[in-house]
Amino acid sequence: MKVSDNIRRKISGAWLLACLATVALTSCEPIYEDEGDCTAYYYVDFVYDRNMKFADAFATEVEAVRLYVFDDEDKFVLQTSEQGDALKRDDYRMKLDLEAGRYTLVAWCDLGGKNESYTLPDMTAGVSTLQELTCRLDDRTRDEDLVKVGEIDDLYHGMMTVDLPDTYGEHNYTMSLTKNTNYVRVVLQHLSGKDIDKDDFIFTITDNNGLLNYDNTLLDDELLTYHAWYTSQGTAGVTGTEETRGEITSVSVALAELTVNRLMTDENKETKTMLTVTRSTPDEDGTYPTVLSIPLVDYALLVKGYYNKELDDQEYLDRQDEYNLTFFLDDSNNWVSSSIIINSWRVVLSDVEM
Repeated sequence: MKVSDNIRRKISGAWLLACLATVALTSCEPIYEDEGDCTAYYYVDFVYDRNMKFADAFATEVEAVRLYVFDDEDKFVLQTSEQGDALKRDDYRMKLDLEAGRYTLVAWCDLGGKNESYTLPDMTAGVSTLQELTCRLDDRTRDEDLVKVGEIDDLYHGMMTVDLPDTYGEHNYTMSLTKNTNYVRVVLQHLSGKDIDKDDFIFTITDNNGLLNYDNTLLDDELLTYHAWYTSQGTAGVTGTEETRGEITSVSVALAELTVNRLMTDENKETKTMLTVTRSTPDEDGTYPTVLSIPLVDYALLVKGYYNKELDDQEYLDRQDEYNLTFFLDDSNNWVSSSIIINSWRVVLSDVEM
């Protein structure tokens, strides 16, 4: 063998190795020590900061996540879920076992609570569509002409479209959640301070908001009557004014707690959400006298400006999940409709017919 041939082979081998090294560095650089390959990894982070504190409360409030994945033709691909202590970790994220491409992700969170309030359809991969993914408030009982609902579980919704790239490494996406469940506390108090009996009243909220679409909008549904699932009464001591020199007076109140599904503005629905209190004893004609009946959303928005006037109405309703309303009654148990306290703000009403 000639010396020149040997040198030529060595040069050719070195050139080949250099080319292979260049390809390796170009296609997968750097190599992840913990992965050892060039795979693309996709993860979803969840945040619940669509609240009045504008702070992420996902770890403290959300107990379970169910995520549905649809392809770019809106066909169902897969479902994945997680619950319990795993969600409490600061670094929690959900892994997506998907190929590169465009997907729509829909999350329904806290399903399967103590009341098992909601049902979703079974989905078949490659067959079911995004439009079939509805969420129904299913904890309903029928009482003559009424469809009654009691306490309902918390429910959160999130949706986003992602483009998963075909490049190695980790790719993270953040999904923001909206809380649908609202807590409404109604307090009745006599102006005179005399005792009040909670059993003298029936507390309800009516709305047709029991069927949610995949995008968290409302679908046509029957009228639901949410009943108070907890009532109580009691007295509280109130310190007098300077004129009374510290005299303690006793105030008697009746309290009712209700939960209601997502509240929507009038622009997003046809039926108003009505909060009604009636007397529990019917008149001679069998009807129950109305103590008060108000459009709950309209009244809730009366105090929006005190919180953040820059929010549009629907965002305010989505962020605010607790409503405390105090009504003052005369001695005949009729509402003195000149004022109301909503979430600690006293609102003086000039148009009681709104």
